[in-house]
Amino acid sequence: MKTVKFVVIALLLVGGLVAGCAPKPTPTPIPPPVEKATPTPVEKATPTPVKVEFKEVPRNRTVIFENAMGRMAMPDNMNMYISGYWPFCGLYEACYESLFYYNYETGELIPWLASGYSFSPDYTEVTINIREGVKWNDGEPFSAHDVVFTINMLKENEELKYSAAMNLWVEDVVAVDDQTVVFTLTKPNPRFVLDYFGVRIWETLLILPKHIWEGQDPLTFTNYGLGKGWPVCTGPYRLVRSAEMETVWDRRDDWWGAKTGFQDLPAPERAIWVVAGSEELRAAKGAANELDTMYHVGPSTLRMMQTRNPNIITWTPDPPYGYRDPCPRCLYLNNALPPFDNRDVRWAVNHAINRDELVTVAYEGATISAATLFPDYPALKAFLDRNTALFEEHPVLKHNPEKSAELMTGAGFTRDTEGFWVGLDGKRVTLDIIVPAGETDKEKMLPLVVEQLRNAGFDARSRTLEWAVFSDEWSRGMVAGALHDLCGSVSDPYMTLSLFQSQWAVPIGEPSRGGQAGRFANAEFDQLVDRMAVLPPEDPEFQELADQALEIWVRELPVVPLVQQTMITPYNKTYWTNWPTADNNYIPSIYHWWVSANLLLQNIEPTQ
Repeated sequence: MKTVKFVVIALLLVGGLVAGCAPKPTPTPIPPPVEKATPTPVEKATPTPVKVEFKEVPRNRTVIFENAMGRMAMPDNMNMYISGYWPFCGLYEACYESLFYYNYETGELIPWLASGYSFSPDYTEVTINIREGVKWNDGEPFSAHDVVFTINMLKENEELKYSAAMNLWVEDVVAVDDQTVVFTLTKPNPRFVLDYFGVRIWETLLILPKHIWEGQDPLTFTNYGLGKGWPVCTGPYRLVRSAEMETVWDRRDDWWGAKTGFQDLPAPERAIWVVAGSEELRAAKGAANELDTMYHVGPSTLRMMQTRNPNIITWTPDPPYGYRDPCPRCLYLNNALPPFDNRDVRWAVNHAINRDELVTVAYEGATISAATLFPDYPALKAFLDRNTALFEEHPVLKHNPEKSAELMTGAGFTRDTEGFWVGLDGKRVTLDIIVPAGETDKEKMLPLVVEQLRNAGFDARSRTLEWAVFSDEWSRGMVAGALHDLCGSVSDPYMTLSLFQSQWAVPIGEPSRGGQAGRFANAEFDQLVDRMAVLPPEDPEFQELADQALEIWVRELPVVPLVQQTMITPYNKTYWTNWPTADNNYIPSIYHWWVSANLLLQNIEPTQ
């Protein structure tokens, strides 16, 4: 059995030893966006044409993944930094590689394109060492200069993903030499490497090849051209076909990892990402051996698949079958859109929800209710346990239609002849809720949530949208509600809280380029979270600030938490074995749609 050759380094380096040494500066405001300059054309040699041969590859040398986000609306675009674009078509999983990978089980960072990192004692400077021998798939060396170029490109283009975060945190970034890059931060941040280069949750800030992107307009550059060998990545696979329903990547035998002895070549000669769509379709395709990995399904669907195909397995053979997801499910409310800018209305919506029904019906008992948007991981349990009294004062989990009606009446609303709430203008309180297609658990919850809200007097409606459309409407705040998830903290409470800071509350119509799209804004909350940002989690002051920020969050309730999520992701052993399970947990994440999935590709083995 192949194993990943981990070289493990401590997550926060001896954070406790320096906790008392870090200064406590006044939180700095977000730096203004860097004025964007018109890209200067760069003289480049014409790329050597690449002959793309779509050869026949036997099924037993081909691994087939389900594209978790569904149909590729832009199959000729491989620019992952355009806001609203999610490249779960193999670009994340087979082509690009991360500097590090965070291991949920051990709390450690696994070096990959980087060989290590170090913080200054006050957490204001980070040095990242680039691994020797890494090359792009066109043969050019991967270096510290690529890192510097990528960060500066993001800072200079505020419309791109990660731009706001890099302008917030990075004062300067320089390449000391080809293998050493130094970040000077705007203020102390002991989580900087984990948050932005460690695949903390599903994606990460991936480095681009300077020699390809330099001189391009990153807002319009598609990074796509099979005859040019684009996209250029460091991973062991090259793109050979891209269509709306199927994306095909073939293994490169000249991959740097194999040539340097860092890793063996992955066993699959071809990796395909296909669209399945609904839970029923993915189940049918999996049972028929048309898929080797699938997006998540419900317990009854899993049992049906296993009846038809005994080679179908998942994380555990018994309930709850799946792995606890770091992204609790919630009902987002648009805090910038009346009347949901009123916390009493948000609390009224909360008390209209019966979470026990959601758990029993939508999840078949395979999860639990959630009072916050923190996953119930051991690292976060102490934080939540010491705030038990807060949830007694503010009973988030309580289904209370009478309290819901009391809050709406107190806020000045009355019921019309059909029992729906109307405002002083005589218009109904309409709650249009969208959900992304293919998200099985959310699609199952949606009709239940809508019915519960309508029973409580809210004129709730629902729409299921393709991912690209959903992401656009949700990001720009064009709807009142969205049934979705929030992926934040995994080790301490800072990240989840930071996603609700006012910097993400852009005007309706503008895309939210970070955080979450609920557009919540509270100055007192901002100040507390800003002070948390510069402290390691072991600091008693950090813990006190976290408790105060949580109190504001629960009191204001910017979104309605619903349930924790257990992801049941089936694997098929017909053609491939050594899938990760609870008894064979060899990679940081079991999910095949995460950036860390290239470690999964690295370890699966042919059945025959």
